[in-house]
Amino acid sequence: MMNRIIPLFFFIPLLAVQSCAYKGEVNFPVRGMNRPLYAASKAAASGILNTAKAKKLEYRFGSPFFVPPSCSLELEYSFSDDAGAAALAEIKKNYQMVLHIIGGDSWVLPWDASFLGDFDNGAPDESGAPYRGSRFHYAVPIWSDSIENFTIEMIPLDPAQKGKPPQLGWQLRELRLVTQWYGLVRGESGTIQATPFVYYSPNGEQLIIDPPGRFRFARGADLSIAPAGTAAELGGLRFEPRPGREELFISQGNFPLDPYPAKVETHSNTVTAVKLLPAEERKFPNPIPSDPGLILAYPQKNWRNADYEVFRWDGFPSLLIFDTADYAVQDRLFKRLAFFTEKQGYTGRLATDEEIADQHGWNAHDYRADDLARFFEVARLINFPLLKEEQELEKILLDADIIRRSGNSIVSGEGGIISISRDRECPDYLRSQFMVHECFHGLFFIDADFREFSRGRWEKFDPAAKRFLLSFFDFQHYNIKDEYLVINEFMAHCLQQSAAQAPRYFGETLASRIDASSWRRAVLPKKDEATGTWPTIGEAFRQEAAAFSSYVNGRWGLAAGRVRQITVKARSE
Repeated sequence: MMNRIIPLFFFIPLLAVQSCAYKGEVNFPVRGMNRPLYAASKAAASGILNTAKAKKLEYRFGSPFFVPPSCSLELEYSFSDDAGAAALAEIKKNYQMVLHIIGGDSWVLPWDASFLGDFDNGAPDESGAPYRGSRFHYAVPIWSDSIENFTIEMIPLDPAQKGKPPQLGWQLRELRLVTQWYGLVRGESGTIQATPFVYYSPNGEQLIIDPPGRFRFARGADLSIAPAGTAAELGGLRFEPRPGREELFISQGNFPLDPYPAKVETHSNTVTAVKLLPAEERKFPNPIPSDPGLILAYPQKNWRNADYEVFRWDGFPSLLIFDTADYAVQDRLFKRLAFFTEKQGYTGRLATDEEIADQHGWNAHDYRADDLARFFEVARLINFPLLKEEQELEKILLDADIIRRSGNSIVSGEGGIISISRDRECPDYLRSQFMVHECFHGLFFIDADFREFSRGRWEKFDPAAKRFLLSFFDFQHYNIKDEYLVINEFMAHCLQQSAAQAPRYFGETLASRIDASSWRRAVLPKKDEATGTWPTIGEAFRQEAAAFSSYVNGRWGLAAGRVRQITVKARSE
């Protein structure tokens, strides 16, 4: 059994490899390299190496292939085990299959998955039994600028070893150029994809990826894990996803540029795919796909723009999430929109900067595609002088297909946008609550069944609690004549905190604000003087929050007070 993991690559003198002659094109597929590959023998053309003869396979491209940055050479191969497990064990014990890239690196090609390490949680044993006879994909990073020729050869671990190895048929099935990656993917029927520099911890509880310096990604890495219900540690941060998602994706901006060693918990070998990839270059304002939990934790120093960053909710890609540096930036982007869509006395028209300069917009925002299209179409029709940030917003929305051009007009596309801020007056707990509130607005925009459910709850809602809430919305200057807006806000207010917190929020905090207004307090039911609260209001909203929470949990795995599927913590927490 293996006691220590070693990198599966080494260097050899160039004189030790002879160039191959041109004999004919290979019979197996060669993908992504756009030039013919020639073999030095019939065996090489077929990709078959008979280990009993211990011959090497030699190949040459018709002309040097110049390798794009951040690429790997992936070999798909298989071998038979007609000689039985004992013969395979002897081969593994005494021989290595080696890929030599002439002028580049040399790599040991694993016989099976046992190179990943030793542990007792269902992983392959020393014989590699679960993988014998199946196909293996092994992707090695290419460091050289070009490839002209290479060889594949079985060599003894002990140069003094004599005698022929047991007969074992090894066959190269396909050769392809792929985006460089590190990790492990387990497929059906024992198929496995793997790379160098990946192994399991001794107890099998973590899959570790730790390439040496020159093989690391220059611009940082993105991490993808499937299924998502497992934690990862990167650069001193721990990322904890909730179960149920098909994939966990963490973009480079969420963790340090050098995250190694990257560690992924395996949960008794249930993880089927872990891929560390070169960080995708996304030029601002191309949205970064992310989870709300990752957006809340995204380091502001990693923003591509000092004023605001643009994300795409990875679970609901038609929704964009804007995070702004402060309320002033957020106002320049969205304040006029707020008055146009939601504010009493302003809806449907574009207010000038002077009109609304001394008035409050919102501390967080949400807008559906229909309203966004109307706003920019009205601005086009009357040639309204939009701010630079509003013009930037229009372009972002057009690129995201949230609004569209139809001839000269602006029409609705799909989805919507939400916004929160990092203003110093907005503490973390409030940022988190705003994110929850606004994200549920976004789901309301894009999901007809959710809207219908919300309408049904509103129509059956306790009349006294309804009068109270309408008075509060009026107090907040919402246009309470807009039933769509009222139902949307009713839903989001119910869901912005947990059901357990709803009685205090509605039956104490908000009710106290209404009670402070002598001409509004008439909408309140009887106060409990002993507690200073309005328990009937609190109970009505607790029931609504519980009903909404049950719905969103069954539908999307979310809950009242929670839209994030990933939590980020310092490793020591």
